This record gives sequence, structure tokens and C-alpha cells, in this order.
Amino acid sequence: MKTPLEALDEALSEVGKARKRVANATSKQVTSADEIDYLKAVSYAWFHSHRDVLTKRVTEDSLHDVDAPYRRILDSTAINAARKTYVRALWDAKSALVSLRGEILTSGEPSHSQASDSVPDFSPLVGDAEMKSILADRWGECHRCLEARAYLAATVMMGGLLEALFVARANQLSDKSALFKAKATPQDPKTKKPLPLSEWTLRPYIDVGFEIGWITRPGKDVAAVLRDYRNYVHPEKQRSHGVRLQEQDALMFWDITRNLAAQLLRVRNGKGT
Repeated sequence: MKTPLEALDEALSEVGKARKRVANATSKQVTSADEIDYLKAVSYAWFHSHRDVLTKRVTEDSLHDVDAPYRRILDSTAINAARKTYVRALWDAKSALVSLRGEILTSGEPSHSQASDSVPDFSPLVGDAEMKSILADRWGECHRCLEARAYLAATVMMGGLLEALFVARANQLSDKSALFKAKATPQDPKTKKPLPLSEWTLRPYIDVGFEIGWITRPGKDVAAVLRDYRNYVHPEKQRSHGVRLQEQDALMFWDITRNLAAQLLRVRNGKGT
């Protein structure tokens, strides 16, 4: 697990990049799905990853000061808010994070802990020993890619691992009817009938998984961002979008992957606990 200072540094890097990206665009409002999803992901990374690391080191009042601008960002994504609203909220988030870092640095308490990316027990998802071994290997490869600074490779591996976990969850169901009755179930464009699971991609698994209670709404939203960035495995798409993943981006996606894996592992009988 990351240390409090590492969590803060990651959050600072994320809001800095987000503020630059938002400020450099020309439209007065933020309306594009890509920008909105990106800003949601930055906020969710705070609430569902970085914040948890800090709860034992600082007071709730201190965390509340950071929560407030992140909540403004999330609230703004629902109303096509003005670009300057996001810029201000991201600036306030940065200021609050810097203050929180100063509080930790002057507290005199140890801030380092041993990082842990241990492989989870995949038994709730799969009973087959070979498949459990494969999933464990994929988990380890994601981590090794991060350590090797192969950030795009790590992100691609995470997307593949996440899809495998959704497939495992679906295969575990004795009655799969709920998968084919959901509003988000993909259909054959000609017959208008549900596609067989063998033809599903990560997108419908995420959407249907949320609809039937496997993952939370924030989980669905951030998984969609990871799904999109996994597609930069295609060089032409990466070139046309001008994307180059950095360390903090990949670490954020790793947090998302671990969180979603935990959600899927908690599911019982097709529904969340």
C-alpha cells in the first residue's frame, strides 16, 4: 500500500495535469464525454484510493477541506459547468492538498509503509486451478509492468485482467438470464437479439455489471476510463489523440483495477453484497 505522502503526490500530479488540460481548451463549457470522464476519474481517484491512505494520519476536518473541491468537480460534471469552474476547483484542490502535505510533514509521525500488491484470492470467482493461476500471473504482470515503467503495457494488461474477471463472474452464474435482460445488454444489429457472451467486450461487461449490482456507479465510471485508455494499444489512436501515459496515470489505473477486482470478488450469486 502506498504511503500518505505518495498518495498526496499522486493526487497533486493528477489535479495539476487536469487543470492544465482543462485550462488549455478554448470552449467556455466542458461538454465532451472524454473531458467529463477524465475529470470524474480524477475525483474518484481521490475518494476511492488516495483518501483511504490518509484516514489514519489526519483528521476528518483536514480531509473535508480536500473533499470540498473534489465534490465541486464531480457535481459540475452533471451540469455542463463552465470551464473556469473546473479550473478554480482544481486550483482549490491543489491548495488543500499542499496544506495537507505540510500537516503530515510537520506531524512528526512516520509516513512510510511497505507497499503491497499481493495477489488476491480468486476462489470466489473461479474454482479451476489453472484459471486461478492464470489470473494470478496476469495480476503479477500488471505489477511488473509498473515496476519496469512500461505504463502503457501495464494499462493494457489491467484492461485485459479486468475483462477476465468480469468473464469469470459471468461464467460462475448458473442462471445467466439477468445478463441478457439488462438494458445495457449488447444486441446483434441485424437480429436485435442479445449477443452471446463470447462476443461481449469490456464495455458491455462494465455497463451490465453495474446494472445488475456487481459494481458501484463510481466503479462503472472509472472502469470506463480505464477501458478507453486500454485502447491506446493501437498506435494510430495514440498518435491521433496525442496521449502518452505517465507513471501517475498508470498508478491511478492500478488503484482502479484493484478496487474493481475487490468489488467483483465480493459479489455473491450475481448480486453485490
